[in-house]
Amino acid sequence: MRIGINALYLIPGRVGGSEIYLRRLLSALARIDRENEYVVFSNRENRGSFELGDNFVEHHCPVRGLIRPHRIAWEQLVLPWRARQRRLDVLHSPGFVAPLYSPCPSVITVLDLIYLEFPQTFPFLARQWMRFLVRHSARRAERIIALTGYSRDEILWALDVPHWKIRAVYLGGGEDRMVPPGPGEAEAVLRKQGIRPPYLLTVAASHPHKNLLRLLEAYSRLEEKDRYQLVIVGVRHNRYGARLARAVERLDLAGRVVFTGWVAEREKEIIYAGAALTVFPSLLEGFGLPVLESMRHGIPVACSDLPSLAEVAGEAARLFDPYSAASITAAIRDCLFDQQLRRRLIGKGQRHAAGFTWEETARRTLEVYREAAGAGTGRVSRIDISAPELKDRTGSRIGRDRRVRPHRR
Repeated sequence: MRIGINALYLIPGRVGGSEIYLRRLLSALARIDRENEYVVFSNRENRGSFELGDNFVEHHCPVRGLIRPHRIAWEQLVLPWRARQRRLDVLHSPGFVAPLYSPCPSVITVLDLIYLEFPQTFPFLARQWMRFLVRHSARRAERIIALTGYSRDEILWALDVPHWKIRAVYLGGGEDRMVPPGPGEAEAVLRKQGIRPPYLLTVAASHPHKNLLRLLEAYSRLEEKDRYQLVIVGVRHNRYGARLARAVERLDLAGRVVFTGWVAEREKEIIYAGAALTVFPSLLEGFGLPVLESMRHGIPVACSDLPSLAEVAGEAARLFDPYSAASITAAIRDCLFDQQLRRRLIGKGQRHAAGFTWEETARRTLEVYREAAGAGTGRVSRIDISAPELKDRTGSRIGRDRRVRPHRR
């Protein structure tokens, strides 16, 4: 097959977990697949920044991802022509949206439904475009990739797509081993970011659904906050970031909370390695990579009891009610000071995270490409809902007519 990867949405350091997803997927595909050919369509911001194998070609497109109307127009009007020129067998768009008129079978990844559940995250026009383009991209695609079984069910309900179209493909996150920092490297990174151990860690962009305001309130209730810094790593956005800054002042947390913004992968790994605990209070997640990344580093994890996060974390995390600051505070306190719980979470977490590999993500994604390409030529019929690949990690299945409404409080 000749497989196209639509990377026009990716703006390095600006799109959060979707950047990690695409980069790790490309690297893993290069490791496991020497048979197929890949064409990566890049933009001006991400050109030349991908790890690509010998059977990969980067096709540069003269479009700026930062200028959203320009990118959308180019993606809808010019990318199909480029795909036809390249004689693609399938085109994968990992960032929600695909060309509505594709010359080849289309696969899209719907990472989450934030634009529906937390519309205030997006400017009005962007929100309207997302509503239109995601729905129609999903309906025209041969296959849709979701990141968990629960997210798959949400997408079935919200976008009203046929059940045979959608596949749940877990992300990796547990198999990589960090190269130990050189002499003074860890100290230099922490000093650069204003971090002093011991500290609590949250890896999350400053979006409303990440629930950082309630996390700040929960942290302010912690009697030991003078001892433990709270470090928040992730993309900072001006609108919501200003509210967080005001909350830090109101709760008298100045000097105790550090917002690093987006950091390079190496720096993030070092910050992970030095954390006493990871707290992940999100109100909506398609997957929740920081949960597995923390477990891989041997860090206890306290996270929201969202169905998607509970599916990813299994029994290896201390779950809490993300709508209750008191519940978050109690979980933090338990994970810091209950030594038996800490040991159990660390051991279970490392074993659990090791079961999620990017190679497996790549293999499952490649299966989806084959299905889509076969469906586009009429060689593959619609796959029944009871197929094993539609089971989640607990072995449960979605029924033929099942529609599950998103998690609510």
